[in-house]
Amino acid sequence: MVDSDYPLLVFPTPSTAERDKRQFGGFKQPKHPNVNIQSQRLDRQFSRLAQAMENRRIVLQGNSLGIEPEMVLVIKTVGSNEEFIKAVKKVKGLEWLGEQMLEGIEPEFGFEDARDPNKKLDGRLFLVMSDARALNELQSLRSYWEKNPESSFKRGLAPLKHMFEYVHEIRSWDIEERLEDTGLLENWNESVSSGQETVLFEAELWYRSSLSRRRLVEERIAELVEELGGHIVQGCVIEEISYHAILGRIEVTRISELLQLKETRREIGLLRCDDIMFLRPVGNCAIPFEIDTEESPNVEIPQAVPDTDRTPVVALLDGLPLTGHSLLNGRLIVDDPDDFENSYQARERCHGTAMASLICHGDLEGELKTLQQPVYVRPIMQPRRGFDDWFREFIPDNTLPVDLVHRAVIRLFDGEGEEPPASPGVRVINLSVGDLGRPFLTEMSPWARLLDWLSWKYGVLFVVSAGNHSQPIELNVSQASFQELEFDKAENLFISTIAEDTRNRRLLSPAETLNGLSVGATHNDNSVSTPGFLIEPVSIGMPSVISAHGPGYRRSIKPEVLLPGGRQLLRKCVVPSSEKVVLKPDCSKRMPGQRVATPGQAGALNTTCFTRGTSNAAALASREACFIYDMLQSLRERPENSIPDEFDAVLIKALVVHGSNWDGMFHVFKQALGEIRDSGSTSAFVGRFLGYGQPDFEKVLGGSDQRVTLLGFDKLENGKAAEFSLPLPPCLNSVTLKRRLTITLAWLSPINSLHQNYRVAYLWFNSKNDFAKKRLCADHNAVRRGTIQHEVFEGEDAMAFTDGDQIIVKVNCRNDAGEIVKPVHFGMVVTLEVPEVSLFPIPIYQEVRDRIQIRAQPPIEVG
Repeated sequence: MVDSDYPLLVFPTPSTAERDKRQFGGFKQPKHPNVNIQSQRLDRQFSRLAQAMENRRIVLQGNSLGIEPEMVLVIKTVGSNEEFIKAVKKVKGLEWLGEQMLEGIEPEFGFEDARDPNKKLDGRLFLVMSDARALNELQSLRSYWEKNPESSFKRGLAPLKHMFEYVHEIRSWDIEERLEDTGLLENWNESVSSGQETVLFEAELWYRSSLSRRRLVEERIAELVEELGGHIVQGCVIEEISYHAILGRIEVTRISELLQLKETRREIGLLRCDDIMFLRPVGNCAIPFEIDTEESPNVEIPQAVPDTDRTPVVALLDGLPLTGHSLLNGRLIVDDPDDFENSYQARERCHGTAMASLICHGDLEGELKTLQQPVYVRPIMQPRRGFDDWFREFIPDNTLPVDLVHRAVIRLFDGEGEEPPASPGVRVINLSVGDLGRPFLTEMSPWARLLDWLSWKYGVLFVVSAGNHSQPIELNVSQASFQELEFDKAENLFISTIAEDTRNRRLLSPAETLNGLSVGATHNDNSVSTPGFLIEPVSIGMPSVISAHGPGYRRSIKPEVLLPGGRQLLRKCVVPSSEKVVLKPDCSKRMPGQRVATPGQAGALNTTCFTRGTSNAAALASREACFIYDMLQSLRERPENSIPDEFDAVLIKALVVHGSNWDGMFHVFKQALGEIRDSGSTSAFVGRFLGYGQPDFEKVLGGSDQRVTLLGFDKLENGKAAEFSLPLPPCLNSVTLKRRLTITLAWLSPINSLHQNYRVAYLWFNSKNDFAKKRLCADHNAVRRGTIQHEVFEGEDAMAFTDGDQIIVKVNCRNDAGEIVKPVHFGMVVTLEVPEVSLFPIPIYQEVRDRIQIRAQPPIEVG
C-alpha cells in the first residue's frame, strides 16, 4: 500500500521534442593490408571454399530430395561494415543468416589501429548461406577488385568491395563450431559408457526465410537421423525470433565407434549437415534436490488466504507445487494442461513449492507479509529419479524448452485452441530455471530471444534467475596459509578467485534476456545459524559465491539486481592430489538459508526447509513486483493520477531497479579485483558482479519529508523525445548538504534476431542537472546498452537558484537494429533526497508536491 502521507507523485505530461544527437568519439576504420597481400590471403581461402563446395556436391549426388549443395560462409571482418546486409541481398543465391560483434582481434596481416599498432581490434562476424553460383559470383567480384582496386562496384554492391579490403578470414561453418561448447560429444560418450540404447539431441538449425526450404531441410535431417536408427521427436519454428529447431533420438550403437576419433566423426552425416547451426544434448534444464529427513517444523501464517477471485499479478513457470501445503493452500491457481502432475510424487514437489512459498510469503524466518492475490502456476518441469534418495526436477527431455515456454505464455494471454486466455491480467512471469548446458558467451540464446519477443508482444515483465554455479572453488593458497587468513583477506581471495573463473561462472540461458530482469543472489537471509565447521566465504550482503555474473549481451549490465539468496556456506573437499584449498557449496536443507515450504517425508503438509540460490532471489524480486503493482493500483485511486495499465510492466521494471546502489559493496570488490581488472573502467569491470546493486524496496513504495519520488511514462517514436520537469525545492537553495538524485528509465524493445545490435528501440535519458553532478555506481556507458538505464548522482556544494528552476530529464528514442514500427512504451522513476537526519527541517517532499500539483496531468491516450 502507498504511504498516505508520502505517496509517489506523478510527473505532469511531458513536453515533446526532437531527440538529442548521440555523441560518438570519432570512430575510424583501422588500417588494412594492401591489395597484393589481401589477394594472396583471399586466394587461399576462396580455394578452400571452392573445394568444400565441390565436396558437398559429391556427398549430395543422388540424394532423394534433390538438394543442391550449400554452405554457411563465416566472414570475419576488421572494423565496421554497416551496409553489408543490403549488398548480400543483391547477390542471387546468398541468404543473410545473422551477424555478431567481435572484440579482441589480434593486429596482424597489416590490420592495425592507426594510432596504436599493438591495440587489439574490433570487428564483425557475418553469417551467410551461399550456393555454388553465389560463391562463383563472389569470386568474380573479388577478381575484379584485385585488378581494379580503385574502381567502384555496381550500385548496391560497394559494401562487398569494403569486405574484400577488411576481411580477416572467410571460411565455411564446420563440425567444430557446430559442437563447440555444447557438451554434445561428452553427453553421447557418457551415454555409450552407461549402456544407454538411445540418446536425445537438439539440432538448432539456420533459420531460412522460405517455408519450402525449411520443410526440405527437415526432410533432409530426418533422413540423416534415420540413417542412425533414430527418428524426429519434435520440430519447432518461431518466425518472430528466427528459430528453427528439431528434437531427435538416435541409437547409440550406430555412433559409439565413430565418436572415438576426431577424423571418424566426419563420417556421421548428422554432424556434417550444413543446415545445422548447433547440436546440443537435452535435459540440462534440471534442478537437483535431496530428500532431507530433517525438515523444519510448521510455521503459522496469520494472514487470511487471499481472495482467489482477484486477478493474479505474478505467474510462476516452474515445477509443480504442493498445493495442499498449509502455507500454500488456497493461494495458487495451478494450470496443468500437459498433466505433469501425474508424474510427480508428493514428496518430489520441491522447487515449485519453494518458489511459490517465497513469492507468497518471502523468507519465513523474516517478518511475514503475505500477498493478497493468488499466484498463477504453470508446471514446466517433471521429476527424474536417481539413487541414494536424489532426484531432479527438469524440463522434460522429450520437448524443446523454447517450445514449452512459448506455448505456456501464449496460453496465458491468448488462450489455447478454443480455450480463453488462462490469466491475461498477469504482469510479471517468474522463471527460476536455467540451462546448465548453455552459459551465455556472446550470442543471445533462442530461449532469451523468445522471452524478449514475448515481453514486447504482451507487455509483460520476465523475472529470470541468473543461474547457480555450484562447482568446487579452488583457492591458490595452501591449507596452512588459509587457516591463518583474516576474514577480509579470505573474502578478497574468494572474490578474486571467482572473478578469474568468469568463463565458467557466466549467466545461464535465458538470463541474458534483454527485456527481462535478471536477478543474482546476495549472501543474505534471516536465519541466525553460525557457520560451525563450515566456511563463510563473504560478508553478509555481498554477492553469493554461487551466483552467476555478467556482463550481458554487448556488455550490458547483467544481472540488473541482486536480492537475498541465502547464506551459502562452503565445506572442504578432500582432494588427495591437491595441496591447495578446495571447497564446495554445502547443499543441505538446514539453516542457514531462506526458510520455505517443502513437502514432508510422510505426506506432512506443514513442513519447511532452508534453501539458497538465485532461484530464491528471482522469486523475491517477483514478490516485490507484486507489492509495487499494488502501490500503482493505490495511486490510480487518487483523482489527480492517471496511469494507464499499458505502462504497468515498464513501471514495475523501473521501480524494481530504482532503489539499487552499490553502497557497501563497491570498495570491497575494487580492492579484491584491482590486480586482475581487464582494460576499461573500474566501474565497468565491477559492474559485471554487482549489476546495479541491491534494491531498497521501502524507498520506492513511498517518500518522506526529505525524499520525494516521481513517476513518468510515455510512448516515443523514432527520432522523438519527451522532457520531464522536476521543480527544485526552495529549501535546498544555497544549502551545503549532500543530496542524491536517482533516475531510472525502463522500456521493452522489439528485437531483430538477425542483426548484431539486436535491440530495435534504443532509449536513453539526459538530465540538465547542475544540482547533483557526481556520478556513482555503474559505468555510464554500460548503463545504456540494455533496456534499463539506472544512474545515481550526488552533489554537496551550495547552489543558488530561484523558485521555479527545474531539473529537466529528457528521454530520447532512436532505432538501433531496424525500424520502430509503433511507439515504444517507457517508464521512468526519479528520486531526489537528502539524509534523513538533519539539524533543521528540509521539506523536500512538500515543496516538490506543491509545485507539481499546479499542473494537472491529463490522461495519455491509450492505443
